Amino acid sequence: MMKRTALIPFLLKTLLAIYLVQSLVACANIVPPSGGPRDSIPPYRVWAKPKDSALNEQPKEILVTFNEYITTTNLQENVVVSPTLKTNPLIESNLKTIRIRIKDSLTPNTTYSIQFGNSIKDVNEGNVAPNYTYVFSTGNYIDSGRIQGKVLLAESGKVDSTLIVVLQPIKNDTAIFKNKPLYYAKLNGKGNFGFDFLPFTQFNVFVLPNDYTKKYDDSTKLFAFLNEPVMVSRSKDSIQLYAFQSHLKTEKKKTNNNKQQKNNAAILKYTKSLEGKEQDLLTTLQLTFETPVHLNDSFPIVLADTLDKPLKDFTVKVDSANANKIIVQYNWVPSTKFHLILPQNAIKDTNNNFLIKSDTIAFVTKSKTVYGSCVVRVSKLDQFTNPVLLLMQDDKLKFSFPLTQSYFTIKQLPPGEYQIKILEDKNKNGKWDTGQYGFGKGKVQPEIIWMQSSKLIIRADWENELNFSINK
Repeated sequence: MMKRTALIPFLLKTLLAIYLVQSLVACANIVPPSGGPRDSIPPYRVWAKPKDSALNEQPKEILVTFNEYITTTNLQENVVVSPTLKTNPLIESNLKTIRIRIKDSLTPNTTYSIQFGNSIKDVNEGNVAPNYTYVFSTGNYIDSGRIQGKVLLAESGKVDSTLIVVLQPIKNDTAIFKNKPLYYAKLNGKGNFGFDFLPFTQFNVFVLPNDYTKKYDDSTKLFAFLNEPVMVSRSKDSIQLYAFQSHLKTEKKKTNNNKQQKNNAAILKYTKSLEGKEQDLLTTLQLTFETPVHLNDSFPIVLADTLDKPLKDFTVKVDSANANKIIVQYNWVPSTKFHLILPQNAIKDTNNNFLIKSDTIAFVTKSKTVYGSCVVRVSKLDQFTNPVLLLMQDDKLKFSFPLTQSYFTIKQLPPGEYQIKILEDKNKNGKWDTGQYGFGKGKVQPEIIWMQSSKLIIRADWENELNFSINK
């Protein structure tokens, strides 16, 4: 039998052995570490050669290293080198480092910036290093001039973020037509732009599409310009530009390969602008053809009552903006039946085709009750020159009203929701006019259209209200 004095050391050894076994078992159960918070910090530069903001450098190769592994996207589209180089630098990334190889000779005493936009992001989480810019100077100082501003489309008041703002030297008036820009900057989603690290000198400022040439070599391009050169300073008030197209692009007309049928067989066809058999009180009646047409005065088109008695004070003409359309204008009377009489030889197209036979279009005008009226109250009207209220639907102009007073009534409007815009009608012709730059016709700024946040909702047979302040 074990003695009492020997029992105590035995028990201690046993307890120690049990503790060691439990510890080993616990160690065998591996618990994975918690994921922790998501990495939301974008990569940042930790080293560069030459160093960022270096002076008196003419580098052929630039290395920039970040704090973590990175990837790059759309470098050729996102990277902007200012001033521009004749040959784009070769830019590539590997692990944590970006390598930039410059092939051109650099201009002495010039500050260069390489803007990466949003092309750099980390590998794991995709966090973007926003607007990273590397700067160096071939002289003994870094230029600190700035220009900033905003670009809107003159005709709509909207933003087109595919445009760029370009700077050209003031000593060369034809540079925008012949040369790539000295500096250029992209627009953000709000139409804002900014230039940094500019020399303290004057520049002509333009807006162009971000295409290969970056020149104003086509009058159908969106374009904008400032009337006077801008003097670069350390802090610059925001400048405003309005882009326009001097001329619209025209599609080539398809040739009609169908041979005219024998014996002058008529094949001229048209569509009507009627809604079923109803004519809107507020618009013209239009006939649209497949080819341009002209009227034959010897066989006039007649607007008549239901007894075919000709009415007075109506006009029939070919649309000046679209020769495929014939427009019938009349002061329509509500809920009234009409006949539009089309003699067979009244209309011919450019292929000498005419109607297959005489035709009579029977229709009725809409009732007053399908329209709504609107009381309009406007404040801050004196901020604008010759303002015109534009009512838009689906980016198309539906109605316009010159704003000569701050309170007036619109008697008839079709039901629906309208976007409101304000046109500053400089020449008082009731429509928006584009601008002009060069091409033998001087320099003319476009008229400006301002978008308004207010919406107009019209209900049928209801007196609606519109109260708004005009804001630039």
